[in-house]
Order: sequence, then C-alpha cells, then structure tokens
Amino acid sequence: MNAFLQQIAGDLRQADAGQFWFWTLFAAAGALVLFGLAFRYLRQSRLIQDTPVSRIRSAAQGYVRLQGHARLLPGPEIHSPLSGSRCCWWWYRIERQETTYRNGKRSTEWVTVEAETSGELFQLSDETGDCIVDPAGATVYPSLERQWRGRTQRPEGPPLGRRWFGGGDYRYSEKLLQFGDYLLALGQFRSQSHAPQFDEAAELRELLAEWKRDRDALLGRFDADRNGEIDAQEWEAVRRAALEAVRARQLEQSLDPDIHVLDRSRDGRPFLLSTLSAEQLLRRQRWWTFFSLLGFLSLGCAAVFALQARGVGGG
Repeated sequence: MNAFLQQIAGDLRQADAGQFWFWTLFAAAGALVLFGLAFRYLRQSRLIQDTPVSRIRSAAQGYVRLQGHARLLPGPEIHSPLSGSRCCWWWYRIERQETTYRNGKRSTEWVTVEAETSGELFQLSDETGDCIVDPAGATVYPSLERQWRGRTQRPEGPPLGRRWFGGGDYRYSEKLLQFGDYLLALGQFRSQSHAPQFDEAAELRELLAEWKRDRDALLGRFDADRNGEIDAQEWEAVRRAALEAVRARQLEQSLDPDIHVLDRSRDGRPFLLSTLSAEQLLRRQRWWTFFSLLGFLSLGCAAVFALQARGVGGG
C-alpha cells in the first residue's frame, strides 16, 4: 500500500500544474458540497423526528407535519403531460440520444430536450379535514417512478409491459404522486378565513331554478295527487324544501369557515411531500447522510494528500 501511495505521490509531483490544480480544487469543492448535503439530510431527519403530527382541523399556524391522503380538488382533473396518467402531482423529463465524433472517437450521451414539474394545487385530507397543498418548491418522494424509451419526442402514452423493453432515440422519465396515496407533509401551514356571505333569497332562486330544469324529478318528488302538474299547495311544499336545503348548506359552510393551505416555509426549513412513511424516510435520510459524509472524507483526504504530495503548505 505504501508503494502504491508513493507512486501516486510521484505522479502528482510530476503532473502538469494546470491539471493538478483543476482536479485538486474539484475534489475540494466536491468535498464541501457533500458536507453541505450531509448537513442538509441530518437537519431534515431531525425536523421529521422533532415535529409532531398535527391534525388539519386543529393544526397551529406555522411549520407543521401532517399526514393523510392525496386528493384532487373540485374541478378539472390533473393529468401528467407525458403519459396522460391521472395524478395529483407530476414531474417529467425527455432526453434525446446524441452521438458526436471528436478526434476520431465516438461519444454518445443523453441530452435533455424538455423537463417540467407540476405546480397545480391538490388536496391533503385526514380524518379531521382538508388542506390545499401548493407543491411549488417541494422535495417530493413520489409513489411511482418510471422510465422508458421511444422514437418520437413525445410518447403516445404510458409504457406498455416492462419498462426496459423497446428502443428509440428518446428516453422518457416520469414521477407521479397518485390519487389516494398516503402522504406525509412538512411545510408552512396557514388558514385563511373566507368569511362566507349568505344571500338566502338569491340562493333560494338558484336552487328552485335548478329543480325546475329537471321536471320529471320535481314531479316525482312533489306531485302529491299525481296529476302531472305542481299546484299552488304543492309549490309551497317545493319552496319549503328548497329553503331547508339552502339553510342546511349555509350551516355546513359556517361550521368550517377556514381554508387551510400548506406550502413552502418562509424561513428556509424543508418543504417535504413524501409517500414514504416517517420511518422509511428517516432510514433513507440516514443512509444519504452516511454516504455524503463518506464522500466528504474521501474527497477531502484526496485533496489534502495531493497538496502534501506537491509540497504545498509544507515546511
């Protein structure tokens, strides 16, 4: 081993100064980056451990940890632009295989031609309530990750069969957070009061107009004498039923007047959305911390060894 290290030291002493400083500084910079990553993963692990789970209805304003299931908000559904799959969040990348020739040598590499991340709002639900999630800036650990290849820049749909089969000059990568997934979330929680304003007369008119459009249902429910018409007495029953429905809806809205939102923290704390459980996420973070520290020590020692071999900083 000593002979091997001595040989490397000799090569370093004789190396071109430009190459020596490039690779030494590269190793030192890499060591610093890995040290920063190790600190980041360690910090995230501590936050996951130290932040207790809150229920949506009773969560305090500020940085919280929630857990529940991913749901779609009312309105248009979310579909991945790459595969068309129904989901709550998506990320995709399209790469093209390019071949170049330099100094008579053939080189092949994958070049990114398109990449995008979902910013559409979705919902996190637990047994106590619902919370709107704004995923912008989040680190997401999705439930589905896949990669496949094709011959056109945009695939015709999701991969069929095993993902490693098929070929082509294009490679598609996709990550999805799917409807109904278990979701652990750490982020900034805030509640906004929408202070509903009720116009009972207007809501009553709208509901009556809606019922009138479905004449068969209206007759089936309120035509007591079955003569195919709604007379004055029956119409009063229609109006009373509609008024009760409007007031019940107003009561339901007044019981939960707040809209809850989860998004990125304003103080730089991590914003995490994970389909992994807390235990699985902690295990992964610890492994990443370990490998980052190992890389930091390896590159740091390599940089110090190179400087010593070159006689930089020596007596």
